[in-house]
Amino acid sequence: MAINKLNRRTVMTYCLSLLVAGAIFHIFSSQGLAAGFVQGQVERYEFRGVVVSVDKSKNRATIKHEAVKGYMEAMTMPFLIKDQKAMDDLRAEDQIVATLVVTAEGASWLENIKFTFRGPVEPDAAGAKKDEEGADKPYWLMGSPGNKRVAPQVVSNFDDPAGQYTCSMHLNIRSNTPGKCPRCGMDLISVEPLIPEEFNIEFDVMPKTPVPNQKVRLHLSVLNPRNGVLVKQFAMMHDKLFHLFLVSQDLSDFQHIHPQQIEDGSFVIETVLKRPGLYKVFADFYPLEGAPQMLQLHLATSGWEGDVLAEQAKLTPDTNMIKTVAGLHVTPENADKLGVEFAAIEARPAGDLKIELTLDPAPLISGKTSTLKYRLTDAKTGQPVNDLIPYLSAWGHMLILSEDQSQPVHAHPEEQIDLEKPAAGQRGGPDLSFDAFFPFPGNYRVWAQFLRGRQVYTVAYDVKVERL
Repeated sequence: MAINKLNRRTVMTYCLSLLVAGAIFHIFSSQGLAAGFVQGQVERYEFRGVVVSVDKSKNRATIKHEAVKGYMEAMTMPFLIKDQKAMDDLRAEDQIVATLVVTAEGASWLENIKFTFRGPVEPDAAGAKKDEEGADKPYWLMGSPGNKRVAPQVVSNFDDPAGQYTCSMHLNIRSNTPGKCPRCGMDLISVEPLIPEEFNIEFDVMPKTPVPNQKVRLHLSVLNPRNGVLVKQFAMMHDKLFHLFLVSQDLSDFQHIHPQQIEDGSFVIETVLKRPGLYKVFADFYPLEGAPQMLQLHLATSGWEGDVLAEQAKLTPDTNMIKTVAGLHVTPENADKLGVEFAAIEARPAGDLKIELTLDPAPLISGKTSTLKYRLTDAKTGQPVNDLIPYLSAWGHMLILSEDQSQPVHAHPEEQIDLEKPAAGQRGGPDLSFDAFFPFPGNYRVWAQFLRGRQVYTVAYDVKVERL
């Protein structure tokens, strides 16, 4: 069931924990200790950026920002806005200075927002605009003097920032015209989607309260955020219109599966939830009118009476970075769900995989791009694996998830398959490198998946990311 339908006992427990926390804070405050208590839990950074889009329903704004000194590189990403007045005033192309607040647990938001330049206002019913058009106002971040209003680019850090088309897999590729990525062959997409806001999802489960280790049917409908209309047209991303990740709250049950689109444009899939408790659902898709996005949902099984906060995973970073894993057998019945091209796999199964992970840099640093390097060998023979099979138009897939499940990252190897050739005629390995960005310090779980023989192999590592 959805999180807003959790049982009464859970809600009461959660509310009680908030009341207790409030009482403790009041006691500390009355003794002059509250300021020190809060200060020890957060970091604050000077923040400057240009607003790309605003989603008032979620109190979030997507902002192209300068490098945050001592914390993260320049980029474009959504931020939570806690100041309701500032949230109501924000609009696209606003230039702001603010304070970025980051807690020890990795939560972050913007506060103390001040406007240094206001973006254009939509005309009201009478056709009037609220802002003066003639004032000479600095356009400091985009480098355009005076009041020349140049729309900010939606995505930053490209080699050629003038290009209006990019590759969803290789964001440093830019072109002034549509076409294909010269590195991976995927169709280039516009950097300025028609609808920059996050889309919405309706999520139905049958049965309403899933039973662990019994079949459950998931029905997902993507809705246009502006008019609520069911979205029917999606771009293909790695051979699929929809990637779905199901992760139990203790992070022990991980599923990367692919719902099928039905006649009305929505998606359905059947699966089995192996663990009792709360699950996080990550929906990864690309509506043609929007941008590629990964949305988050919740799902709880029957018999769960736990606490949302108390039962969060507590990860211990791995010290042994060499693991041996067995594969999940692919059959004609589960191939489409797993995303495997059945005609491309081998007639005979392969043995266990021995996988070694190397981190670059070590330790990992938040706010910077890192490289995770995998070396694959046959566990029985010790020989390097050179017979990986293309899996969803890549040599592998990787999902990174923060300990509190709030920060997902879906990544793919830098080594490319040839999209112009059949998957059945290509083989790869033994070394693969994934570039990934860890937005905040803390512990993360990293799942990597590979296809060999007739099996999909999934390996998981727990890693720690240090503060810059």
